[in-house]
Amino acid sequence: MATMGVVRACAPAAAAAATAPSADTAKRKLSRSARVLVLGGAGRVGGSTATALSKLRPDLSILIGDKNREKGKSFAAKLGEQSEFVQVDTSNASMLEKALQGVDLVVHTAGPFQRAEECTVLQAAISTKTAYVDVCDDTDYSWRAKGFHEEAKSAGVPAITTAGIYPGVSNVMAAELVNAARRENDGEPERLRFFYYTAGSGGAGPTILTTSFMLLGEDVIAYNKGEEVKLKPYSGALNIDFGKGVRKKNVYLLNLPEVKNAFKILGVPTVSARFGTAPFFWNWGMQAFANFLPVEFLRDKNKVQKLVKSVDPLVRAIDGIAGECVSMRVDLDCSNGRNTIGLFTHKKLSVSVGFATAAFALAVLEGNTQPGVWFPEEPEGIAIEARKLLLERASQGATNFVMNKPSWMVETDPKEVGLGIYV
Repeated sequence: MATMGVVRACAPAAAAAATAPSADTAKRKLSRSARVLVLGGAGRVGGSTATALSKLRPDLSILIGDKNREKGKSFAAKLGEQSEFVQVDTSNASMLEKALQGVDLVVHTAGPFQRAEECTVLQAAISTKTAYVDVCDDTDYSWRAKGFHEEAKSAGVPAITTAGIYPGVSNVMAAELVNAARRENDGEPERLRFFYYTAGSGGAGPTILTTSFMLLGEDVIAYNKGEEVKLKPYSGALNIDFGKGVRKKNVYLLNLPEVKNAFKILGVPTVSARFGTAPFFWNWGMQAFANFLPVEFLRDKNKVQKLVKSVDPLVRAIDGIAGECVSMRVDLDCSNGRNTIGLFTHKKLSVSVGFATAAFALAVLEGNTQPGVWFPEEPEGIAIEARKLLLERASQGATNFVMNKPSWMVETDPKEVGLGIYV
């Protein structure tokens, strides 16, 4: 729930190397002494991120920050000698600032972000001049974080919000599609649609299930020809082809932050996002929650967490049958009739979310992010020349990764007979 035979558009890593950071951002250079604090590090997303970071850069020092001492220490021990545990409560500003001393980057995965009134971790990062990445999937929180842009810029702190898999990697995919269309003068981008599919809960922990249910209490914000529209959550079903290994799945409207970003930052006038899961009856359950549970209930974090606790055993049991495949499809339609897509499929969401978040973390450490608070699709957040490397890292283990292809190539699985001719 909400949160490739491989065709790769990613150039070799060397071709995507970023320009060297300035003296003001020397602290951000990736080096053998770089220290990364992963908050929520003993959880599903945080643990996956820490694991991916240790695989992509074994020389990093990784601090596992969590409230749960027993789980945190155990996980840090499993991760290896480059890792250690730090007990941190993300609601405690003084504890946060103490934990951030001597840290080069903090990765905030300790959600849920829905209904959070304060950007405590971001503020502590700015105060201690520590680079920042979060996996926020809430529109209000992400724009509240954006409100600290000038403060972060003045402090020389690079920060990226909504830097997970979706939103996150999906935003960068969208930015690349839009950039390619404009670069090739191949029509003006007119409509951008995000489609997501996750089998079962995707191996998600209680935090992500809580997020999914709380999204059902929000009006869906979408854009139609430049006008903001409000729609009912988990409505507007479409049957979308996610390519080989997944194929056609029903997806439904959800209020996700990449929609507002694409409209305001990428300048696309029509934007929406949809999500679906499997088995099919989970979609029925999500529709039932959206239609019959009071909005006040769905917006109450404590009540939703109790609901999640009650259904969690059933979710885990069905996950064992359904698996945890994740697929993202981003469609761009242009004024001249051109249609291009980006497609990402991985067998395990619990693994791919870690590589996605780790890709953003490394991009920041390597100096590809300017001081300030940015969204993934902003070139000041992830330099355009660094996007290919980010996507290459994020798609580690993907079973299908396609960029800038016409939709028919994904939906029909064509075979090339030579000279660029497909049948």
